[in-house]
Amino acid sequence: MCCKLMEIDVLEKPRAVWCPHCDQKRGCTIYEQRPEPCRIFYCGYRKVPHLDERWKPSKAKFLVNYESRNSRIVIHVDPARAGAWRQEPYLSTIRQWAKNAVRENGLVIVWTGDHAIAVLPDREKDLGRIRDDQILVPTLKQTPQGPAYDITVSDA
Repeated sequence: MCCKLMEIDVLEKPRAVWCPHCDQKRGCTIYEQRPEPCRIFYCGYRKVPHLDERWKPSKAKFLVNYESRNSRIVIHVDPARAGAWRQEPYLSTIRQWAKNAVRENGLVIVWTGDHAIAVLPDREKDLGRIRDDQILVPTLKQTPQGPAYDITVSDA
């Protein structure tokens, strides 16, 4: 699924489109010469010990990635199964990640192609289509009911 869902700039491969070097039955046809982004990517399914076989991207129809540079847990969803992440056991785990993420100034973002949804501790926020020249800005406001977390889209 990473060969479909991830954007790979050096290959000019957009999100949610199969890589032209991917044989869906055999895998990467340029494996020995694959570019750096492909070499360093390691799927969250393989990195996070508590994610069982149900989280395998070919079964779940999405993949989990942690972007340490942005302190983001990113879920890339197959557009053909856009709602897959909202099923259990996924949704309750993703919501817990969102609660944990805000305590660490992080985010949980669900991408379906160039469409983003922020998963916040108390809700989901549809951010719509995000352009390459836009950034996601987390905010925190103190309210009488306690802290209120939000995310806005801004031009870079």
